[in-house]
Amino acid sequence: MKKVLTVIRKEYLERVRSKAFIIGTLLGPIFMGALILGPALMADVAGDQDATVAVIDPSGEIMDTLREALVSRGDDHVALELMDCGPDQEACIEELKALVLSKEVDAGLVIDRDFYENPELVFYNTAVGAAVLKDEALRPALNQILREERFHRAGVPADQHGYILERSSWESRQLSAEADTEQNAEVGIIGGIFLVMMIYLMVLVYGQQNLTVVIEEKSSRMVEVLLSSLKPEQLMLGKVLGIGLAALTQVLVWTMAGIAVSAQGVSLGSAEINLSLFGPWLWVNFLVFFFLGYFLYATLYAGVGAMCNSAQDAQQFAGVLTMGLVIPIMLMMFAVRAPDAVSTTVLSLVPFFSPIIMLMRISVSNPPLWQVLLSWALMVLTIWWANKAAGKLFRAGILLYGSTPTWGSLVKAMKG
Repeated sequence: MKKVLTVIRKEYLERVRSKAFIIGTLLGPIFMGALILGPALMADVAGDQDATVAVIDPSGEIMDTLREALVSRGDDHVALELMDCGPDQEACIEELKALVLSKEVDAGLVIDRDFYENPELVFYNTAVGAAVLKDEALRPALNQILREERFHRAGVPADQHGYILERSSWESRQLSAEADTEQNAEVGIIGGIFLVMMIYLMVLVYGQQNLTVVIEEKSSRMVEVLLSSLKPEQLMLGKVLGIGLAALTQVLVWTMAGIAVSAQGVSLGSAEINLSLFGPWLWVNFLVFFFLGYFLYATLYAGVGAMCNSAQDAQQFAGVLTMGLVIPIMLMMFAVRAPDAVSTTVLSLVPFFSPIIMLMRISVSNPPLWQVLLSWALMVLTIWWANKAAGKLFRAGILLYGSTPTWGSLVKAMKG
């Protein structure tokens, strides 16, 4: 055991003392914050861009009202240009299309002559981005005009408009056996994605480090010196644990930094992100799934690395292992939409998917305790199997040089 601790200490200190680790640990929270909050901040700084819309209004009743509605809604960055069509509206529409295609205007809008009875509109544009102009400025303003005119025609008093249009107010409360607590779905989803992506990145990066380190030491024949004083299984265990502790150190630093920053009040859209509001059960599962997920993949990466002579040889095998992390990331939003569906439950119990799918379920729902504990138990059993398989690969391949590994040689080594 003392020899294993020596390997753990060597691998751990070698990483935490490196400049890459220190820089990554310090800059990681900044990059993550920029990734999450950057788009919202840039949108606030950039503001709304000025846009010009050519309008065909055969009735002549909507144009001025629309302009006033846009100003009252704070969308005065949208300029409207009324087209003088005359009797030939078809020719006027063709002229409008030409203006849009030539970029003289940003978009074109054709309003039905009998808009209040038949509120049909045609919106011409050359880019998908113009949908923002339509959905965030023109559509709400025209809907407002339509409602107010119909209220007027129906004889509804102006002081009753707000009462009629008032929407229902919702408060979500999550129930548990202990109590009911206020629930913020957006915070749960965003926080869950944040934790899941941290597990994904750290397991992927530090798991593959085991593969790289083993290949490098094997190529430099350093491994022969190490194996003169300890067994292959001890060497593999020491490397996996040492690199894993370095990963855990970085995760803890990032997590504490996230909690400290979010506790000051960070908003994303309409949701206030505060990681300190996450319950202890979510944090426990985050640490458990991080450790189990890392140990599962790291042992397999180390075993594969022992069979390979170069990073190029290992690509075909590492790619298959990586898919075990990529597939649940692709299915993550399905877990958000239907966290308690049978298919989601089954996927969350698959050991290679559990760190992603089950943690996402816990962040947005309240899965039964037995399912969470079962996922832990299945992962532990899978790690036990993976450790045995990786140990055989390590013993069989650590001192082999020259031959290019194949899937057949890997299977044969695991059977040995």
